[in-house]
Amino acid sequence: MKVTTLTEEQIQFIDKYLQRADVIFVDVRAEMIDHVASAVEEKMQSDNIEFYDAFKDFMIFNKRELLKRNNKNFKYFQEAIVGFSRTLFKPYNLVFGVFLIVVLSFFGDLKYLKTINYGIFFGILGITIIQTIYTYLILKKRYLCLENTSSVLMAIYYFTLFFNGFYSSFYGNSISIGITLFLLFAFVVHSIVTVRKFKLSYGN
Repeated sequence: MKVTTLTEEQIQFIDKYLQRADVIFVDVRAEMIDHVASAVEEKMQSDNIEFYDAFKDFMIFNKRELLKRNNKNFKYFQEAIVGFSRTLFKPYNLVFGVFLIVVLSFFGDLKYLKTINYGIFFGILGITIIQTIYTYLILKKRYLCLENTSSVLMAIYYFTLFFNGFYSSFYGNSISIGITLFLLFAFVVHSIVTVRKFKLSYGN
């Protein structure tokens, strides 16, 4: 969060107000708190009034527009896709993807590829469970940046299903399996980067 001259009690007041207004995601709320705190500070100085009066005046004219940000989940989803794309096309990821496809092309017979595809589905399930436990049982808070990262994993799941089929109806090949593993590897890297970034930003 940005440096502010408001007291901790005043920041908590803004935070609780936004929670009551159903801004449930911590990262979205933190962004709003920065915006509100800056605007309220400016109003306190320009109008020479106390915090609560400045906060009330700001909210009278800006509450509706401010809370619209809470409903712009698609914007945050786009940011998650863009962030994943940047990770996806990192040189080390691309080299790893090409390596996977080459190895599978030389050593992957149909039965072997079928088993790998089966393992991918269990891998996706395992990652989903780990993310859920981490978010809901360890953090005990909701972060939109992490939940949107999970949407990327769901996209990979449907990519796998569409291009490879399931175990009993496998129709993929070394290229489609290689691309799927490449996407899954890039997703794991992206998730780690996202968690580290959000921990630095929100201190949790």
